[in-house]
Amino acid sequence: MQQPDTVSCRSHPWLVAHRGARDEAPENTRTAFERALSYAIDGIELDVQMSADRVPVVYHDETLMRICRRRDRVADLPLASLQQLDWGGWFHADFAGEPLPTLAQVLDRVASRTRLMIEIKSSPDLRRSGHVDRLVRQVVRLLPVVSPRLLPERIFLLSFDAQALRLAHSLAPEWNYVLNIVDQQADAFAAWPTLALDHLYAVCVRIGKLTHELTRWARGRGLRCFTYTCNGPRQVTKAQAMQVDAILTDRPKWLSNRLAR
Repeated sequence: MQQPDTVSCRSHPWLVAHRGARDEAPENTRTAFERALSYAIDGIELDVQMSADRVPVVYHDETLMRICRRRDRVADLPLASLQQLDWGGWFHADFAGEPLPTLAQVLDRVASRTRLMIEIKSSPDLRRSGHVDRLVRQVVRLLPVVSPRLLPERIFLLSFDAQALRLAHSLAPEWNYVLNIVDQQADAFAAWPTLALDHLYAVCVRIGKLTHELTRWARGRGLRCFTYTCNGPRQVTKAQAMQVDAILTDRPKWLSNRLAR
């Protein structure tokens, strides 16, 4: 973790496309990422979980309900079965047939072009089963294999699961680690033990829970502060007033134009 006196807010926050340009294309797909890269962004946030045969794949929800009205969990199906599904038609017919990207594919195509903020998905059931720890090990094993020249400053591992981040850091301390703060934690940040933060690069909080007190507390402990998901003028104005280091948005085209003005 950076020491407090080395942390200063950026003159301009990073603009991070949340799940790609998800207002224009099905989120967490190659099309959404390519669309986001056509704008003046500083990074892409994406979600990673793992198939039953231990392949990290890029998708947000725990189940397939959104894309095909099925209750099956991604974690319970092998990659071959997942790849037979349509991952774009749920968003719009124009995107029918969009394939499921694996993390390896995204790293190969995108990691050399922008920062990647890779959120490791977790849930109580998946943690109890050991699935989350296996996912963490697969992700950190994959990073240097797929992209051996990957610059550490381009890779950020995020999670709402503090244990997942702690494990990942113990296996690969070279990457940057960001704790996503659940709303209840945001109300009690002052009580967090300092030792629980010593491996982190930043904390990321929902814009509705972002306060001056929290940003000051984070910087006093050598942490950057990110916020999500800023999709309107009032949210962006608030984030800028708080001098955050990164703004996650579903509307990268709109926000890049606004920040340019």
